This record gives sequence, structure tokens and C-alpha cells, in this order.
Amino acid sequence: MSAQTTSGESANSSEAVAVIAVQLHTYLTSNETTGSSAADATGNGHTGSLVGGATHVVGRAGNAASLDGSSGYVSLLNNVVADVSDFTIAAWVFWNGGKAWTRIFDFGAGTGRYLFLTPKNAGGVTRFAITTNGDHGERGINGNAALPTGQWAHVAVTLSGTTATLNLNGSVIGSATGVVCTPWRVGPTAQNWLGRSQYAADPFFSGSIDEFRIYRGVMSADQITALVQGT
Repeated sequence: MSAQTTSGESANSSEAVAVIAVQLHTYLTSNETTGSSAADATGNGHTGSLVGGATHVVGRAGNAASLDGSSGYVSLLNNVVADVSDFTIAAWVFWNGGKAWTRIFDFGAGTGRYLFLTPKNAGGVTRFAITTNGDHGERGINGNAALPTGQWAHVAVTLSGTTATLNLNGSVIGSATGVVCTPWRVGPTAQNWLGRSQYAADPFFSGSIDEFRIYRGVMSADQITALVQGT
């Protein structure tokens, strides 16, 4: 912006740029060695519980939640993403492989309202989806491959406005526009799980999940790369 003065028009002043900080909302390090708790390192009280035989094992960093593929999962508090709009959800995942439609995470209230990330869908690729109207109303992203098996992989999904992006080991593997639903629009959720699906017929996750994080706001590509590199 410039101003007119007695000596002519002044130079443009510096433009103000709004910077929206990314806020860590939930952080399950899963570093416990015993018990059924997965503490939230943010101090926000979003503690997880290991259910159905889930245990602690050596993870990508410290320990991790180990899920047996038959009954084990991690349960988070009710309505854990009810205050989340734009987001970044990230985790280190060691997948043993298996059938399609297992879940890395699935937050919802049954098969009508949910958001989830699967390492492999029926088409053989990773998929993130969110809906308030069952699978017929799903909006989401398909990646370009399934999650690798037998190794640690870093996955991250972001939603900025109506644009969603799926990231694997620091590289974008899929994006989509028109994702008009945000987590808070999903409404009250009492089934917020790592490793388990809203759909009873879907298999449980077999492997380990470590460093599970939810952020309010969208991390840049450089910030996600920093997560992968541990910097």
C-alpha cells in the first residue's frame, strides 16, 4: 500500500502476511513398556487404550503399539477430532500385509459417518476417505500403490480446505480436490480406532503403529519431510 504525500506518492509499505500455525493436537508416542495405556504427549488428554490383546513392542522410535491382525487395536477418546477442521494426520507404520480394507486409523460413528486411512483398498492402493453419508458419499484420495510391507513407512494425510493430499515417506502419492467434508462435520464419534474398521467384515490391522500424530492445520511438504527425517 502507498500513500500520497506533499512530495509525491510514497513507496509501497510491507504487506502483512497471515501465518496460521500448525498445532499438535494428539501425539501417541506409544513408548510405554507395559500396561494398556498410550499416553498423549501433548498434554491435551487424548490418551489411547490398547484393546483386544494389543501390546507394546520395539518401534520406529522407542516403542510402538503392536496389533495382531485378529482382535488388537488402539481406542481413542470419544469425539477426538470434533474440534478439527483442516488437519494433518501422520504416523510411522509397520504393516505385515494382508487383505484389503484393514485400517491404519478409522474415526467414526459406524458405517454412516467416518474418516479412515487404509494401507490397501480393493484396487490395491492406499486410500483415505471421509464421509457423513456412508460409502456412497465418500470423498477421498487413492494413492498410487499399497503401503509397503515388512518395513517401517511414514504416512501422512492432509486436508486444506477441500484439497486432500496423501504422503508416503515424504513424497506425495495422491491428491484430490472436492473433499468437502471435514472431521468436525462427521459429528459425534465414539469409535475412534487405530487398527480397526467401522465395518465389522473388514480385517484388523496386523503390524505396529508408532508416533501417531494429529495436527490442527496443514503441514507443508518440508514439515512432513522433517517428520520423516526426525528433525
